[in-house]
Amino acid sequence: MKTSLSLITAGILTAFSANASDLVISGVVDASLTGGLPKAVELYVVNDIADLSVYGLGSANNGGGTDGVEFTFPADSASAGSYIYVASEIDGFTEFFGYAPDYDTSAMGINGDDAVELFENEAVVDTFGDIDVDGNGTAWEYLDGWAYRKDGSVANGGTFSSDNWTYSGVDALDDAATNAAATTPFPEGTFSTEGGGDDEVPPEEPVIELGVCADAATLISTIQGSGDASEEVGNGHIVEAIVTGMGAGGFFLQEETADSDGDDATSEGIFVSGSTTIAVGNVARLYGEVVENYGMTTLNLDSDVTVLDCGASDDVLMTTIDMPFDYSLEPFEGMLASVVDATVTSTNDLWRYGEIQVSDGVKRQPSDVAAPLSDAYVEAVAASEASLLKIEDNSSSSYPDAINYFPTFSYANAIRIGDTVSASGPLNYSFGAFRINPTDVITVTSTREANPVVTEGNLSIATFNVLNYFNGEVDANGDVTYDFDLNRGAEDETEFALQEARIVEAIVGLNADVVGLMEIENDGFGDDSAIVSLVAAVNAELADTEQYSFISTADSTAIGTDAITVGLLYRAAIVTPEGDAQVVDMPIQQIDEDSVAQMRPSLIQSFAHVESGKTFAVAVNHFKSKGSQCGEDIAEDVSETDAIQGSCNALRVSAAITLGEALSNDSLPERILVLGDLNSYSAEDPVAVLTDYTAETQGYTVMTAANTGMDDGASVEVTANYGYVNLAEEFDAEGYSYWFYGTEQVGSLDHVLASETMLADAVDGAHWSINSPEVYQFQYDQALSYYPDEDGYAFTDVGPFRSSDHDPFIATFNLEAELPDEADPIEDDNDSGGSMGFILALMAGVLTFRRRSAK
Repeated sequence: MKTSLSLITAGILTAFSANASDLVISGVVDASLTGGLPKAVELYVVNDIADLSVYGLGSANNGGGTDGVEFTFPADSASAGSYIYVASEIDGFTEFFGYAPDYDTSAMGINGDDAVELFENEAVVDTFGDIDVDGNGTAWEYLDGWAYRKDGSVANGGTFSSDNWTYSGVDALDDAATNAAATTPFPEGTFSTEGGGDDEVPPEEPVIELGVCADAATLISTIQGSGDASEEVGNGHIVEAIVTGMGAGGFFLQEETADSDGDDATSEGIFVSGSTTIAVGNVARLYGEVVENYGMTTLNLDSDVTVLDCGASDDVLMTTIDMPFDYSLEPFEGMLASVVDATVTSTNDLWRYGEIQVSDGVKRQPSDVAAPLSDAYVEAVAASEASLLKIEDNSSSSYPDAINYFPTFSYANAIRIGDTVSASGPLNYSFGAFRINPTDVITVTSTREANPVVTEGNLSIATFNVLNYFNGEVDANGDVTYDFDLNRGAEDETEFALQEARIVEAIVGLNADVVGLMEIENDGFGDDSAIVSLVAAVNAELADTEQYSFISTADSTAIGTDAITVGLLYRAAIVTPEGDAQVVDMPIQQIDEDSVAQMRPSLIQSFAHVESGKTFAVAVNHFKSKGSQCGEDIAEDVSETDAIQGSCNALRVSAAITLGEALSNDSLPERILVLGDLNSYSAEDPVAVLTDYTAETQGYTVMTAANTGMDDGASVEVTANYGYVNLAEEFDAEGYSYWFYGTEQVGSLDHVLASETMLADAVDGAHWSINSPEVYQFQYDQALSYYPDEDGYAFTDVGPFRSSDHDPFIATFNLEAELPDEADPIEDDNDSGGSMGFILALMAGVLTFRRRSAK
């Protein structure tokens, strides 16, 4: 008896010691500034503390258990009644609350499903949350919100009760720039040890009688109901259904077909938050409390109640989601669902969250399809938002080591925009989207093409943005360095080698006779220049008859003053430059006294086609980007049409006019091609001005930029167009050259526009989709160092794919030799028509086309 009494006494003393801590966790916050900031914990000082260094903090992420003390306070003192704020960083906390935190540590990089531990002398004295449970869907979840301790409650010694806390609710701090602006602000500095709290001893839970297999149970359809949210939230239920698959932090159940309620408006499946050892395909009988987790009805498994295994069953229904769909997927939430040949529209979160997005087809940038605000544009906006579905892995980890539903993912075996996939698994809903968690490896049909698919003529011309090709700088010691201020490309020799090798593969694969380049380093045309380096690397892979030369300026000086420029490659065996290149300076806009907006000059070069003798001119361009800032973008009255088209739209219009006027020069041939990255989608104003713009067809009047050297600085109406024809619209209207990271929409920023005379000679044109559909992580500056560890994923294969972020476009032409109006008669006793036979043979040779094949 004496020993037992000692043990009981020790237990009481331990509990008393924990509850008597001089420091308690009084609040946690997970807000929504960029990066999910601030992330912080508030602590309340119960009694004076002479030395804080005996205390420490730690976080338990995603139910992963304790990591022990991760942050130890310095040897500061703290006064009773004061509050201490510890944040993951300083700036976001200061911006949100208006004052700096007392301490900052990465250990407080918590999300709203993470627990926090307070230590004294390395022993746990207080806890918020359950360190062994992922907080998603629990009563204590505070994602994009906060939790705050009720007055009067004390340190819990590591035994947490959610009843002693108040909660903002999930997403309560969404879109709040400051705490004061929040609809439900974090109640900073309000906790008191006096009040209605208790000692955090949880009340006795009623004993749940689970019964035996096949006893009466609540149907899942009853829990789900026919609405977007369950009316059973907060209630506990016993269910008995088939385990159909695993998900992040839990598993899915679905009623056997015989237990279906026959109502198309109610789901027969549900997600269970918790763990089980029961195999997929077996029937489980369990008890849980109903919650709504990010809009998904969920059962929180009661860990104190045993889950019964009721044996195997395959009596379960699979629902096929047809693309496109115009119905709600809510009635299928939690149920097995499949898609067949759905089109991948986004790989944005493939490596961060292991998910892709699919739909009935790629989603077009609306202004690539139709003029802004037109009826067709509005229809395109609606189409871009319709029939969207995610396919995700079964892990809650960020940056997973592998994609469990496609474990063979690699540079050579990728998932790309435009690929079609077939997948099946439980359907869930979270973060505003329905998602399939595949129960098996998905099927992917690739859209990759080893070479451009285009009908050949006797001349081919391409445009290609090479994504900041910088070949380094020779330093004072004669060594090549990539550490210089103007460098926008590779940061070291290893990155550059991969970048260059892929660009070379792409140019060789294009097999074009003339190639316009954008985003090549603007360092002139000397032996160490980027363009000399690139041409040498390409020519090393080609036969002598296929070698490229490059166009330089008349005085061999750089083209403009920007760090990047345009360039022009040509095959001397096919075309010959005629005259000097012309540099076209683009308008400069005065934004204010201290700043201007300017863009890169264009380059015009005339050529003679060796075979036919015909001449043509090529204008290579790189217009101002949509991510820049121009005068109109900071005005109070930015038009809706300009806003749709991104920053600097009016300045790009002025550039289009400047280019159009320069190309109207009588000294140029009638055959003209405008090519390059115009940073304008196909139906936007700058392209319209160069092609077929009228105010009537566009639906509004296009205006030039103000405060340039044009029209005495006035913004004026555009009243004419330049009549060029977009070859992509003629030959490859469904193609595209760019996928904007994060928008999940495709469109063409890169164009080849032909004059009417050049159009008459056109044979074909096509985008070669080697870059925009590929995952970002293949890019040269990501492939070598991407998540999750220093070794990366080794996406370092050499090929044309992800050699840039823009796709090249290639156009083919057939230029015929001029025939004399009257041929001199040939004296020949033979009346067999030999001269006509010669002419017909010549024409047949000129007109022979062949399909481009893999090189």
